[in-house]
Parts: sequence; structure tokens; C-alpha cells
Amino acid sequence: MKDHETSTVCRCNSLFGERTLHPLASVIDLRKPCHEHLLCLDCYAVMLADSLPCGGCGEPCSCDYADAAVLFTPPGRHIETEGDTDGRLLLFHPDLLRLEDLSRKMPSYTFFEYGKDEILRLSLREKRQAERCIDFIDEELHWGIDYFSHTLLCNKIELLLNYCLRYYSRQFTLRHDVSLDDITRLTRKLDEYLRSGRAAACGLPSPALVAQWAGHSEAYTSDMLRAETGHTTAEYIDKRRIDVAKQMLIGTATAIGEVAAILAFPSAAAFCRVFERCAGCSPAHYRRH
Repeated sequence: MKDHETSTVCRCNSLFGERTLHPLASVIDLRKPCHEHLLCLDCYAVMLADSLPCGGCGEPCSCDYADAAVLFTPPGRHIETEGDTDGRLLLFHPDLLRLEDLSRKMPSYTFFEYGKDEILRLSLREKRQAERCIDFIDEELHWGIDYFSHTLLCNKIELLLNYCLRYYSRQFTLRHDVSLDDITRLTRKLDEYLRSGRAAACGLPSPALVAQWAGHSEAYTSDMLRAETGHTTAEYIDKRRIDVAKQMLIGTATAIGEVAAILAFPSAAAFCRVFERCAGCSPAHYRRH
């Protein structure tokens, strides 16, 4: 099998020498050797291990726990596999979720779109809870397939993902100072972009560009901003546009219409409406007072 070919749940089981208990879900023991080093999966993957065999995961921050790590990948993403890793790999196919509530909830689990260097770092207690959740899934797989299988499997997978949401929230809390440094860096670059007139010439910066300035993936950057500021990336860009406008109104003699043009508002009237909604007064009143 070539590393660019897609692996199904059944194919992955075969590569690891696991028995297929359900064609749409599996729990694989990572201590078993895999016959391929790089897998492109057609399913969601959750890899829980003491240390991950995935290149590019990077070292944990000094404020992170280090008892285990969890990597999440969506369908179509590659994962690396190596033998003698003390951990487990949960696979579940989107078709398993199709008629269940979990399908509707999957977009809220944004960590599936994080980069490999943004993995979840667990404490020993969190690791044990995650392992218990995977045990529940494994037990259901061994029960056999019946009318209730899809619902019960999805319920148990959802339980694991909800715990991971809690743990990522805790990780953002512990990384508060690190995140503030990242946000300070991206804010400086964002403000420079806005003041320079590039927004008028090239359009507002994309979430991908803002994430590049932050040094993270788009999904992680948006969640980091939401955790620290209460705003998504798009909302934060809009907020900085108004903040830069305030700086220009107070610190320069630039005409209001020119401020609107520099900051890529469609017109001076549109700028005034947005500014008044955000600042509680018109640009002219703000400049005078």
C-alpha cells in the first residue's frame, strides 16, 4: 500500500493485525507493529499515548502536563505510526455518525482541525479518564452489532470528545501567558497591516494569514482568541479595525473618509455606522472628545 492511498477502518485493522469488530469503528493497540509507516485515513482518528510517534508534535510548553498526549485528525489527514508506542488509536468513520446527534455536534470539536504541534497534553488523572472512555468504546465494540450499536458507540465517542473539550479548555487556561504573547504578536502585525493601507488594496487579512502571524493553525488561533478575548478570528479583525480607527482619529489629522478608505470600509457612511455601533458615538464626536 502506498502512503497516498486511503485506509479504511478495516484496512487499518489489517495493518495492525487487529480483528475487525465493526467496519466503521475500531480501537487499535499501538504497541502492535503496523505494516505501513504513514496512513491516510478516511475516518476520524484519536491517538492517545504516553508519547506520540508523530513528527512535528513538538515539545510541551513548560505550563503543560506531560503524562500523556492526544492527537486528533479528521478524514483525509495523514498519521504516522511506529511500533512499541504505549497507547491506543480510536478510529470512527463519518458514516457511523450519519443518523446520530453526534454528526451535528462534530463541528464543535474544532481540535480535529488543529496542527500536530497543538496536541492535547494530559495530566495523569485526565489520562485515566480518557482511557476509561476508550475502554467503554472497546467494550461496546466487543458486544457485537445490533439495533443499538450505532447509538451506543456514538454516545461513548461523544463522551470522550466532551472530556477532551474540557481538557483543551483547561490547557488554554494554563497557557494564558503563552497565548497572550501569541496574540500580542498577531495584533501588532494585524494593526500594521491595517494602518499601511494594505486592507484597502488587498482586502482584509484572511483567517489563514492571521493564524500564520500567531504561529498556529486557523482552528487553534480562533479558539485561542475566543478563550482569551471572547472573539473569533473574524470578530477580532473587526475589533482591531475599530481600535486602529480610534488611534487614527485621535493621533492624526486624517479625514474621516480617508480613515474609512484605509481600513477598507465600503464608504464613509458605512464606517460611521459601524463605528457608532461599536464606540457609542460618531467618529467626529470621538475625535473632538
